[in-house]
Amino acid sequence: MRRFLLTIAIVVATTTNAIAADTAETQPTVAGVAAVEAHWTRAFRTGDASYLQQLLTDDYVSVNVKGVPRDRATIIALAQKNAAQPPSPTPAMPEPALIIRVEGTSAIVTSDAGGQRSVDVFFYAGGRWHAWYSQHTATTLQPS
Repeated sequence: MRRFLLTIAIVVATTTNAIAADTAETQPTVAGVAAVEAHWTRAFRTGDASYLQQLLTDDYVSVNVKGVPRDRATIIALAQKNAAQPPSPTPAMPEPALIIRVEGTSAIVTSDAGGQRSVDVFFYAGGRWHAWYSQHTATTLQPS
């Protein structure tokens, strides 16, 4: 009986967390965009094509640090390739700090990590955020 109750508690907690994450992602707020960014990172690392298909617009473009534009299909294929690779033996990098600005139905997210600055552009429509464009630029830190 105790094992059954523990199993029920775990299922309820997991379901509640998933619903809360989904609900947060539908909010037209900074917190909503932050939840989408976190889910996007997980989806890219794990090859979650269905999430990426609903997040990235049909005309989504990501320009990498070499200036090469990649469309939605290419990004999803890269995510699936990432998921097929064995886990890296190097320690996990901390999540980059995000600067999120929401103005009406638009949002811009900027982060600096791993020697690059990334900018993601979103719009809010139909009760959720949509990623429309990303730009990644190599950075060098200048001594102060």
